[in-house]
Amino acid sequence: MQIGQRSELNRYTQCSIITIESDENICLGEAAMKKFIHVDIDAFYASVEQLDHPEWRNQPVIVGGTGNRGVVATCSYEARSFGVRSAMPVALARKKCPQGIFVPCRFARYHEKSEEIRRIYTEYAELYQPIGLDEAYLDVSHYENAVPIAKELKRRIKQETGLTCSIGLSYNMSLAKIASDLKKPDAFVIIRAENALDVLAPLPISVLHGVGKKSQEVLSKKGIETVRDLWELSVEEMVQLFGKWGHALYGRSRGIDQREIEMDRPVKSISRETTLVYDLQERDRIAEIARELLAHIKEEAEQEGVHPQTLTLKVRFTDFTTKSKQRKVMSGTSWEEWLEFLLDEFDFSSGVRLIGVGFSNFLREEEQKERFEQLSIFSLPAWKEGM
Repeated sequence: MQIGQRSELNRYTQCSIITIESDENICLGEAAMKKFIHVDIDAFYASVEQLDHPEWRNQPVIVGGTGNRGVVATCSYEARSFGVRSAMPVALARKKCPQGIFVPCRFARYHEKSEEIRRIYTEYAELYQPIGLDEAYLDVSHYENAVPIAKELKRRIKQETGLTCSIGLSYNMSLAKIASDLKKPDAFVIIRAENALDVLAPLPISVLHGVGKKSQEVLSKKGIETVRDLWELSVEEMVQLFGKWGHALYGRSRGIDQREIEMDRPVKSISRETTLVYDLQERDRIAEIARELLAHIKEEAEQEGVHPQTLTLKVRFTDFTTKSKQRKVMSGTSWEEWLEFLLDEFDFSSGVRLIGVGFSNFLREEEQKERFEQLSIFSLPAWKEGM
């Protein structure tokens, strides 16, 4: 969710939303057969840095590339008050917040803290699904009343890791995620079954999972800005606009989401992309952003215990055309070097508005070891090109 939307979302605190300050011990409603918690650690990377450096607490901490050509990975809420946000060029962040504390990413440390949090999850839910290092869904349907469980989980994360989190509790995964976003940071929000539509109606369509800038542009042209506006479209119209995904969007806009927690789901791809604050043409700046994204997905691949064989670079140009190029490698090497080869295949002179980097075609740890035992020579990479 865009940072600028938070203050707008905070206005919608109707009776169907209960915050952590409430002493009411309510359930989600009889209609809710399932109960899901969504946990989002507040400004994770920046919060870890403030935890490890007490002198930085209550200071604007900005994590990411430290050179002016780098991009912001995340920042503390103190830095956000100056207009700094994720994916912003560091040079612009320095202008907005010259007093900011700029630090490089320490992925090993973030992974360590993430593991501490996950150990806590296992004490409350047999079924939990991590999303990156800083988010997770927990199925707590086995508790008659999940409210005190969510409160205790929040308290323990703070007590045992030193980090605050925002927690959403609802009867499906989509609404639990929306709830956790509503009143950040350090919040606990419940969306109950009987009042879910009242909560959803006034919210901007961007709260719905999968509605990005491009989808917002399509819907905005039809005068659709809020979830309530989206209800005017039939499921057939949604499918016409968005293909098969239109079915899911139709349901989620009405508080319906049939997804279940996926434990040990096979990883098909790992990717990160960012829409630029302004269009870029400079190859060096674009390369720096791509390297930042690559660092993120390398960490995620390590976390999943998988070894990618294919690297993809995705570029969206000023005119919204999108091109992607892939390189499949048959042995271990420097991903940074392969990324440079991919960058050389693009002409950025027309301007770039989005950059994405992804891994796919994975081997598990044991498969990778077996492959290294079998390979005795370096295999040349094969090229793939797509639109």
